[in-house]
Amino acid sequence: MKNYPAVPLTPKQERFYKNLRTLIARRKKSPTVVELQKTMKLSSPRAVSQYLESLEKKGLITRSRYATRGISLIRQSIKTTAQTVTIPLIASAGCDNVNVLAQRTFDEYICVSSDLLQGRKKQRVVSIKAIGDSMNEAGVNNGDYVLVEITDAASEDDLVVAIIDGFAVIKKLEYANNAVILKPVSSDPDYKPIIMRRDFTIFGKVLDIIRRPQHGELEIVPLVSGGY
Repeated sequence: MKNYPAVPLTPKQERFYKNLRTLIARRKKSPTVVELQKTMKLSSPRAVSQYLESLEKKGLITRSRYATRGISLIRQSIKTTAQTVTIPLIASAGCDNVNVLAQRTFDEYICVSSDLLQGRKKQRVVSIKAIGDSMNEAGVNNGDYVLVEITDAASEDDLVVAIIDGFAVIKKLEYANNAVILKPVSSDPDYKPIIMRRDFTIFGKVLDIIRRPQHGELEIVPLVSGGY
């Protein structure tokens, strides 16, 4: 029998993966995204797709892009860590216009799995509440929390938090000539890019999205990179 390496999963990813395996074993066929959303009690089909993308990147499943029931399991062992850390909720950041004051409160905290920090120092990671919908096609919805590494070492196409005249925004980072472009990720044409000087300083880089559904626990949504 072939030995498979253990794949690290967060507790939320492990629960999703185990439920997926159970569904496939019980029904003898792959569930659809809509069926997964209903069974897993997730907030949207997009949340399901992000979990599937994460499992596929970790080699636990494969997907046929053009099939409704195109999920196939790959035999792997999984491992999780029960260690958690508390991360301060320091501010709100606007995803719409620049109208949310970047006030650090440090009076609220969220508890997350330590592996969401991706090896980064806890002291350099904070959480920020997103306000507005201009980043919804990047998976950041109004009321979501984002985990942010405090750093100015962000690359093009990263999701970042920027401070502009004391106000905070969450945007996608792009460069053009001598300008920094803070770009919304939305099909709504009312949301416009913000253009800054090339020497503009970024507050931090978004690591993960934490969604609070209307009912139940916080839902960890893997960050979608690229393609936006």
